[in-house]
Amino acid sequence: MVSTTERHKHDAPEPRRGRGRRGSGGRRRRPRTPRHTPGDIVRGVVRTIGEILLTAGLLMLFYASYEVYGGQWETEREQEELAQGLEEVWAAQEEEESEPGPESEPLPGSADSRLYLPSLDLDWVVVNGTTPQDILNSPGHYTEYDSEPGVAGNYSVAAHRTPGLFWDIDQLEDGDVMVLEDAENFYTYEVFEEQTVLPTDVWVIEPDPFDDASDEEPERSLITLTTCAPKLNNTHRLIVWAELTETTPKSEGMPESIAHMAPDAEEDEE
Repeated sequence: MVSTTERHKHDAPEPRRGRGRRGSGGRRRRPRTPRHTPGDIVRGVVRTIGEILLTAGLLMLFYASYEVYGGQWETEREQEELAQGLEEVWAAQEEEESEPGPESEPLPGSADSRLYLPSLDLDWVVVNGTTPQDILNSPGHYTEYDSEPGVAGNYSVAAHRTPGLFWDIDQLEDGDVMVLEDAENFYTYEVFEEQTVLPTDVWVIEPDPFDDASDEEPERSLITLTTCAPKLNNTHRLIVWAELTETTPKSEGMPESIAHMAPDAEEDEE
């Protein structure tokens, strides 16, 4: 027989594991908070500084890209307005069959001519004057000397070294052509020389910069392009010269060299 005492021992429930510790201590131990070592702190600071520098670098890159390329949109918009105004002036002159008198002077900032660089597939309306405001979004015609397209002298033009303006004129080579357009004619010039000079070398825009006897009337008809060099800097000036080789009346249509740049040609391609 099993005694009552032994039966109670067998029937009693077994104690659950883990209760002994909780019962003895009353509370569980909290997990220890990891301590930051000096190395952890240094790595955190370096990581934070790196993220700040990376963000600043990206912002500077975006700003530089806008400075270089963002202005091109404004240039294109202003060129469209100038082109429309120039066509209206030329149309009015043709209807009236009159030209400004010899004593009249071009207004600063007003449209003067159109310049084509077919090898670069670029063209612009050229305004009178080379002040910062004049050439903000257009090439500007130097007015220090009397000069007109197609006549003896030096028709000099300045523009910023930015996309949309004279960014790529360093790609012009000897034999490439430039075309100037006025109310009556197209004037074709051929590139024959390029130089990089100092900003103080203003002789480059004289009536005949290759003739020391500058007091005499010039015999050649030249066009001179000037811009900053190198790109994104203004320590020097890049100069490209071209000489007149052909005059084409507008009644004969555009010269073959720029026929692909005519507005109707662009519409046919579309």
